[in-house]
Amino acid sequence: MEFKVLPYITQKRLLNLALIAANYLESACTGQVILRAKPYAASIEPANYCNLNCPQCPTGNGSIKKTPLCLSIKNFKKIINPLLPELTYLNLYFQGEPFLNNDLAKMIQYAHEERVFTCVSTNGHFLSKEICEQLKKAKLDKLIICLDGATKNTYETYRKGGDFDTVVEGIKNSVKAKLPVEVQCLLLKSNEHEKDDIKRLCKKLGVSKINFKKAQFYDYELMPTKQSDRRYKKTEDGKYIPKRAIHNRCWRLWSSVVISAGGEILPCCFDKDASHSFGNIFEDSFYDIWHSNKANTFRFNVLKHRSNIPICINCTE
Repeated sequence: MEFKVLPYITQKRLLNLALIAANYLESACTGQVILRAKPYAASIEPANYCNLNCPQCPTGNGSIKKTPLCLSIKNFKKIINPLLPELTYLNLYFQGEPFLNNDLAKMIQYAHEERVFTCVSTNGHFLSKEICEQLKKAKLDKLIICLDGATKNTYETYRKGGDFDTVVEGIKNSVKAKLPVEVQCLLLKSNEHEKDDIKRLCKKLGVSKINFKKAQFYDYELMPTKQSDRRYKKTEDGKYIPKRAIHNRCWRLWSSVVISAGGEILPCCFDKDASHSFGNIFEDSFYDIWHSNKANTFRFNVLKHRSNIPICINCTE
């Protein structure tokens, strides 16, 4: 948990978090699903489509077919209200670019008024001075801007349809507005040689926090050459598997929830095409869905045979 979240933790939220931890440990030890608490964290998707065509992103490369959808502020409240007051941490992103939703600042402000920590991750193409001022006024707690290269050529090798100069300008605007900016860089074959250059660029732009993230891949053409920059290792038969062992447990399934722009309640962010949806919050109550047979069957399968679940294979949890 981030230090900046601590001021948001009330006594009720602390008790809920303690109950989650106790339920999780008991479930992991007994192999039986025990869950009597609400999630302390959530990811709610403002928009399910994107302005870019990144080759390893199911949204960007079009491998997931869906109708473009923005979450209205009315439906956002329908989603978040049942999670309160226990909800402590809110990510406002999932599969799409959140700034394609014109109500994003209103969502941040509403969550802030409910004393919920808010985080937004963006490809950085919509951070005008006006938007940055809106985010500042809404009291955004964390802004992640993706910058996958130190030069125009390197950046646009992966971020298809993107513009390096526009993102750099967006970072400048965010820093000038004194937003809590963190730059995130996916480590790829195209940019792994630019780590130091990216650090120097960020320092020049006034950003002190940089996160070099090991990328998830569906094919391995852009995988870094350095083993230390990879999420995967190669087996004797030539397959790639995560370096981290897959254990029969998952903290996320007890502590957090992902909800799509269409209202689908999902086990985690790896369920990108909603193939394991527990239900739709616009059709049934969150409590009924969160504690449903479908949700608990998925949790049970994770406790017994997690490596048999396709979406768990890429996970580093």
